[in-house]
Amino acid sequence: MMRRLAGAFRRSFERSLARVRATVRSFAGVAPEDVHPARVYWDDGVPLALVDLVQESVTRASGRVQVITLAEFRSSIGDLWDRYETRILIIAESTISRMIGRGNTYIPQSKDTWLLLFPALEEPEALNRADAIAARIGEKLVGAHFSESPPPLPEASKLDLSGALNADGTLNLERVKAAVENVRQASARGLTPAKAPPARAGAKPSKLIIAKSTPQPLEKSDARQFAISFRPAWNNETQSVSSFFFRAARPDGTDVFAANGACPNDATVLELLGLAVRAFSEMCEQGLRAVFTIPVPFPALQGPHLGEIQRLIANLPQRERLVHLRLEVTHIPQRTGADILVPIRERFRPYVREVAFLLDVFQLSDQILALDHITVGVEIPNSPRRGDDEVFQSMLLFRQRAARRPTYILGLSSRLQVAHAVTAGIGEVGGTGVAADMKKLPDQVTVIRRQDLLL
Repeated sequence: MMRRLAGAFRRSFERSLARVRATVRSFAGVAPEDVHPARVYWDDGVPLALVDLVQESVTRASGRVQVITLAEFRSSIGDLWDRYETRILIIAESTISRMIGRGNTYIPQSKDTWLLLFPALEEPEALNRADAIAARIGEKLVGAHFSESPPPLPEASKLDLSGALNADGTLNLERVKAAVENVRQASARGLTPAKAPPARAGAKPSKLIIAKSTPQPLEKSDARQFAISFRPAWNNETQSVSSFFFRAARPDGTDVFAANGACPNDATVLELLGLAVRAFSEMCEQGLRAVFTIPVPFPALQGPHLGEIQRLIANLPQRERLVHLRLEVTHIPQRTGADILVPIRERFRPYVREVAFLLDVFQLSDQILALDHITVGVEIPNSPRRGDDEVFQSMLLFRQRAARRPTYILGLSSRLQVAHAVTAGIGEVGGTGVAADMKKLPDQVTVIRRQDLLL
């Protein structure tokens, strides 16, 4: 009797759940049969969030409802879309899901278009977040080599919500669907207008976002004693050596930006940062499509020159830094708390593709590994010397504790260590076991298949 009741209850619940899903999909303007089950992502508050944002759009929230479409990309690659459609959609939607942030959501509108809702963000931050998502999708799609010539990258666009409310205050779904379709068709024709960097009313971007700071006297810089180099790393997503870390070595050969070690003074940091920014600009000018990592020691981000550091990065072209630039925080004291780390992350997130924290692989930080919306890097120290098995176990522990966060590892000195890092599932692997540090950046990335790095 109990089994029959349990079975009846389960069947009733499943029918109710199916009706709810069908209702929500209809609300989104997508017929249930047109949506693959793995492609559906919903929050319970989607209808309410969209109504609220449309109601606010007349004043300040129109940028909190945006559209990302691959219509132009789809048109440019032609028949390749049908061949790679599943892979493309997985790349696009997994990127949106990972980057959209807690309290925000998205609605698939068709096989190449998504409506993004940002009720948890202010408009300028929503604009930056959507641009960063579009840029990251574009980078992944281009890196996937769907065509010989680079196709147009997707862009996020504000949604014109005028007329989206009926006279009684209810939501006019047909108007919303039509607005989304207008954006999609404009993109397919290559007519999506270029967007200027967002700014809040009454303030220029540089004065709005960049904290003002009183000029402080600097110590004497010893940066000219250092040898500048670029540390290459293999990227699992692109299956290529497409990530480069700016590094500087002291006369004795030690790395200025090692996870552990002596920290340079602020004057040296600013001079090295200027060289790194210049190298990044040159990389973009020569068209190298790679991730470029600029390191900044943690103490420099706690001192009086924080505003100057932020300005150097913010003044770089927006699209290039959102697609290609990673900020790496080094020299983090072991007991640094999340209350200090989170403001660093939030200060720089609008300006770069990602903020990373570099750790010693043998001294993982609970505080850092508890944060979201970050990349976590580790480094194998030169001394004391550890056995390969101990290093491998530390890699596995790091990858497990990093969970879904993007990861990288530096300091791999042998092919065995490289194979172990790839096997552990770390996203980027670098060190002399992959390639030696370079005096200048290459003209193009080197493709290396994953299986070629495994022993």
